[in-house]
Amino acid sequence: MKIGARIIKTGIAVTITMFICKMLDLEPAFFGAVSAVINMQPSIFLTITTAKDQIMVHILGVSAGLILGYLLGSNPITMGLITILLIYLHIKFGFKSNITMGIIAALFVLSSNTEQFLPHALIRTAVIFVGLSVAMLINIILWPPRYKQQFKEKLQASNQQAVSYFCQAIQDYVQLENNKPPIRHEQKKAVHKINKESRKLIEFLQREGEILRPGATEQSDWLTNAEKFIDYNQSLIGKADRIYELLPARFDRRQQSGSQSISEEFRMILEILESGCSTIARINGKLRSVIIDEIPAEPEEISEDYWEKLTQAIEHWQPKLTGSYYLHALLDVAVTANEIKWASRQAKKLLYDSMSINMPEG
Repeated sequence: MKIGARIIKTGIAVTITMFICKMLDLEPAFFGAVSAVINMQPSIFLTITTAKDQIMVHILGVSAGLILGYLLGSNPITMGLITILLIYLHIKFGFKSNITMGIIAALFVLSSNTEQFLPHALIRTAVIFVGLSVAMLINIILWPPRYKQQFKEKLQASNQQAVSYFCQAIQDYVQLENNKPPIRHEQKKAVHKINKESRKLIEFLQREGEILRPGATEQSDWLTNAEKFIDYNQSLIGKADRIYELLPARFDRRQQSGSQSISEEFRMILEILESGCSTIARINGKLRSVIIDEIPAEPEEISEDYWEKLTQAIEHWQPKLTGSYYLHALLDVAVTANEIKWASRQAKKLLYDSMSINMPEG
């Protein structure tokens, strides 16, 4: 098992918390250690968010313990009632942090004598605050999480896999003849997963940017482009999924028609469709250069040459169209060509927008 920075920081936070509690004679110190563990989150934003929730849950638990303790006294029935009440309030207010620490705080107060309710509540609060304060400081000062490089690596891999998946879908459509269409569940699952991971990392970056670099326009512009890139990847994956949805029906039609050979005219159309992937791969390479590596690249104009060539091939093939079999083939070509057209034009637009933001004014 790999021991990462977060594991080491958690151990350091627990050690410092226990030392401070012992030095200030705050007991039970292990409550502070538990608080430190809970608040050592994978990002600074989540650490602060968890700490806020922990404070609110703790105040709720201590307050309920004091009020019910003074009104009903310390007994098993009161402890049961306060547990039910705290769980209800936790759900009602929608706290993200676990209610367990709040219940423990309330029961800790109720477990003492009536005259000790308030002193115990104050000591318990101090212990918790020491733990969460140490966790926050350790997470911010000592090896603070840096997600930008992780995000860049994940975004690059996500785009490469999305382009590969899309082009594989085009290739599988083009090469489909007499064999059953391939089922690429694992590739589909992997490409969807990595794009979700990219989105999760950019959320960390955006939230921590608001905390650590408020008002940083340059960073904000870069994140905007990166988020658009994630959206493009997701759409590209969706387009590939739709192309794969065409394959079973196309295969069945070919089987029902006796698996007739593909005409030279239609094969030319398929070759043109397949060639569109080289354009998409080239433009996405430039996108990765601009957005991920932050290196300028030459924008590309939207050209109609490819589509004119495809239109001519379809017009050359159309005189041979007869019956629903050929009509379905034409519809499949139209859908596939439209997906390629979107992938190419959207990539060019995103490339142009990214270059426009990065270009100096004047």
